[in-house]
Amino acid sequence: MTTMENEARLILDLTEGFIKSQILFTSLKLGIFDLLDTSAGPMTASRISEAIRTDTDATKRLLDACAGLGLLQKVNVDKETGDGEYQLTRASRAFLTSSSPTNLGGYVKVFSSFYKFPWADLRKAVKEGPAFVTRQNQDNTSDIFKIFFSNQILMDAMTGLPTVFGAKTASAFDLSEFRRMCDIGGCTGPLAYHLAAAYPKAAVSVFDLSEVVKVAEDRRPVGEHGQRVSFIPGDFFRDPLPPADLYVVCRTLHDFTEDKVLTLLTKMHDSLPLGGGVLIAEYMLDDDKTGPEVAHKYDLHMFLTGGDRERSGQEYKRLLTMVGFTEVTVRSSSYPLGHVLARKAPKYSARL
Repeated sequence: MTTMENEARLILDLTEGFIKSQILFTSLKLGIFDLLDTSAGPMTASRISEAIRTDTDATKRLLDACAGLGLLQKVNVDKETGDGEYQLTRASRAFLTSSSPTNLGGYVKVFSSFYKFPWADLRKAVKEGPAFVTRQNQDNTSDIFKIFFSNQILMDAMTGLPTVFGAKTASAFDLSEFRRMCDIGGCTGPLAYHLAAAYPKAAVSVFDLSEVVKVAEDRRPVGEHGQRVSFIPGDFFRDPLPPADLYVVCRTLHDFTEDKVLTLLTKMHDSLPLGGGVLIAEYMLDDDKTGPEVAHKYDLHMFLTGGDRERSGQEYKRLLTMVGFTEVTVRSSSYPLGHVLARKAPKYSARL
């Protein structure tokens, strides 16, 4: 391709991107991936359409589109008619089936709802600014967090990413010196279990709302590392933090304004022993705010959904330093999250 053709393709790929999303959203909502997961073998379009009660021709077009996107594999194809059978790919079996421990289906379903609102109103939101978000939140919910945790799909969305990518957070720094780790707002513990597996000498806890803790036990994995994670109910703004020498906050600080972030970081600093640390995992912007793409997408998403914003490593370093943390190290290059580790400096006695 010429340079002009490549540049045109970039624009067209962005223009048509919503079509790919809708193919995925629709296939998931229709139950196609779970149906193939429980099937004894590949299935024809007519069998799938009969099982999910849809039009056969439209279903075949959707299945072929899934195969073209790498969501399904088409096998036993008739060279004359193009008809064949469909089965899961390794990716769809791992991330789009209810039976998989790394299922991202809940996360995908949540975004299929956000596609209609508030993302469809992005133009209006950009014109109106915070007034748009305030009005929409008042119209749709008085307490977004209570609704969030009362919905099973949304709970699945919270746990999907750290289940898949939590090992990267656990290994972003050598945390072996910390013996009491507490995941603040850690939901049902997916990241905590990765921490427990990576650091067998550490006691790991999760501090989250009582509504979350009530269902956490049902999601405890088998194995020794699963038994070393405990759950403590509480509100991290209102209640004292559990004792720990390392606090972990993953995809939490972007929900709050700078004042609230400073309040929470101060609370962590005051609760830590000397030499203790805080590990932050967030979608992290480059210092010049030109990337990465994933952080910019979620920066707008935070704005639209009533959160606050994504921040750069330097912005987190400034906030941490303001409340007294030192030795702040930023590692922002991993996908999807960047990481920051900071310590509470020992207090040296004045010279006599």
